[in-house]
Amino acid sequence: MSAVEVIRKVAENEVKKLNLIELGVVTSVLPHADAGDYDNYECNVKLKNRELELRRVPIATQRIGLTYVPNVGDMVLLAFVSGDINAPVVIGRLYNDDDRPPVNKEGELVYESPDPKKSGVRRLYMKFPGGTVLTVTDDELRAEVGKSIVTVKTDGDVTVESNAAVGINAKGDITLSGQNVKIESKASLELKAGAGAKLEASANLDIKGAMVNIN
Repeated sequence: MSAVEVIRKVAENEVKKLNLIELGVVTSVLPHADAGDYDNYECNVKLKNRELELRRVPIATQRIGLTYVPNVGDMVLLAFVSGDINAPVVIGRLYNDDDRPPVNKEGELVYESPDPKKSGVRRLYMKFPGGTVLTVTDDELRAEVGKSIVTVKTDGDVTVESNAAVGINAKGDITLSGQNVKIESKASLELKAGAGAKLEASANLDIKGAMVNIN
């Protein structure tokens, strides 16, 4: 065997020792669930083709400030820094025959949560530098913008709260309809029509005030 062949053989053996890419299955997660814990967005992973479990494997993220920890049982793709088995990083997740992707087509961006319904879990939480906060749970969608809060619950209730003014403007018609409609003002109340006005009740119509002026 020539010197070149010997060198090549040694190089091939050294390359085989390197750990480049591996498949693994998540066995537990350490997402940093509380401000007082020391977890740093990690998980434990059992290698798919080896009897080896890697502990506290860092999970790569596409942007600092973004998190979405995998579920236990998810198949993940691991890379190893400098080929070192002691320096793994989860770089992605993979669908498989058991965990199929949601139905999707070219040009579509689809997210369908695989998790069971659970109250209190923030399915989506976004907080921006200006203080705007968007929170989606299994019970409601809540948007906080400045002094205003809009809440839409899954039972159909919609609430708009504001510590400032609320305006509704339309170039077309505005219709308010409900089983019962109540309008209450803590100070003055003014109803004004630019043209005709009509006030009608199918039953009794009560008008009450300290003084009632009809002109």
